[in-house]
Amino acid sequence: MKANLNILLVVVFLCSAFVPQQVRHKLPVGKAQLKPNTCYFINAENGLNLREGPSVNHKIIDKFTYGAQVKVIENVPSVGKTFVMDDGKKVYGSWVRVEPTFNYNYYSKTKLYLFDAYLSKHLTTIPSQSLHNFVELYDSAAHDDYTPKTGVSSRREMDRGCDVRYEYNPAAKEALKDIIQFEVVNKEDYIHQKIIGNYEIDTTWQPKKFKLENEYRPVEWEQYYLPLNKGKDSVLIKDHLGEWASKTEYFGQIDELDSYLISGFVEDAEVILVNRTTGKKSVLSSGFPSISPNGEYLIAEYHNGFDNTTYFSLGEFDEEAMPQGYFISFSSWITAGDFFWIAENEFIMGVLPMDSIFRNPASSSMSKAIYLKGTIQF
Repeated sequence: MKANLNILLVVVFLCSAFVPQQVRHKLPVGKAQLKPNTCYFINAENGLNLREGPSVNHKIIDKFTYGAQVKVIENVPSVGKTFVMDDGKKVYGSWVRVEPTFNYNYYSKTKLYLFDAYLSKHLTTIPSQSLHNFVELYDSAAHDDYTPKTGVSSRREMDRGCDVRYEYNPAAKEALKDIIQFEVVNKEDYIHQKIIGNYEIDTTWQPKKFKLENEYRPVEWEQYYLPLNKGKDSVLIKDHLGEWASKTEYFGQIDELDSYLISGFVEDAEVILVNRTTGKKSVLSSGFPSISPNGEYLIAEYHNGFDNTTYFSLGEFDEEAMPQGYFISFSSWITAGDFFWIAENEFIMGVLPMDSIFRNPASSSMSKAIYLKGTIQF
C-alpha cells in the first residue's frame, strides 16, 4: 500500500510539473456567482447582447437595453470564469442562463444567455426610456366604474424584487402625452426659475406637543392644540390609537387656504386640511401635496410599499365644478430630493431608481437623485 502511495505522489508531481503555464494560472477573480431565481438589471449603458449559447461565438438573439430586467436561471459551470473584450479592455465574468421578465412568451422556446459582468441587482441611474412607465392610469374626474388603463405590466404575478420595471415601453409615454411628460434635466439650470407662489407651506410655527397616555402600545403617542379664529378657540389633535394606530403629524399651514395641514389615514398617506377659523377638516390629498404658484394644479405623491409603485396624482385645483385629474402608479422611480415649480404647469422633481428602496442605506454605492422636469399637458 505504501509503495502504491509513493507511485501516486510521483505521478501527481510529474503531471503538475508539466502542465502548461497558461493553464495553471487562474483568470483574475471576478464577482461571485449570481444567485439563481433572482432578478438582475442590465447595467451596460449601451445595452447587452442576448445569445443562444454561453459564449460570444453564439448567435445573437436580441439586444437588451440598459435597465432591462432578467431572472437568472443558472450559472454555466462548464464555461467557468472567462472574459470578453469591451472597448479594447478585458472584462472578466461568467455566462448565465436567464429568462426575461417581460415578453416572456416571445422567448419561451429558446435558452438565453448573458455575460454576468454586466448584470447587477441595482441601478445607479434611471434609464431615460422608462421615465413614463406606469402600472395603472385612472381618470379621477370620471364618475363611471373603476376601469384603469394598464401600462407596462400588471406585475401582480411577479416575485417581490422582480417588480421594478425599466424596459423601454413607448406605449406608456404615448398614453400620458395629453396628461404629463418628463425629461431629465440639470437642477442647477432651473434654480433661478424657482417660483415662490401663493400656496407655499409655512412651517415657522409649530404646535407644542404633549404626551397622550396609552398603556397598550410602546410608542410615544402625542396630542396638540391648533389655535382657531385668531386664538379665540382651539381644536385638539390626537394621534390615532386603536387597530390602525398612527401618528398625526403637523405639516404646517397655507395662508391662501386659511388652513393647517396634518396627516390622516396612514395607509392612504392622507393629508388633511384643518380650517383655521372653524376647525372643519377635509381631505386635501393622498400623498404630500404641492400646489402650483397660482393654484391651478395640485400634485401629490407617495410610495406604496404593497405594490412597490409611486402613487402620483395631479389635477385641477381651482375648478369647483368637475375638476380634471388623474391618478398614475409609476413603476421606475421614487421621489427624493427637492421639488419646486418653475411655471404654472411645470415643475422640477428629484427622483431615485425605484429599486433604491431595496438597498442598504449604508451602502457606499447608493444612487444620487436625478432631476426631472415635469410638464402638465392639460
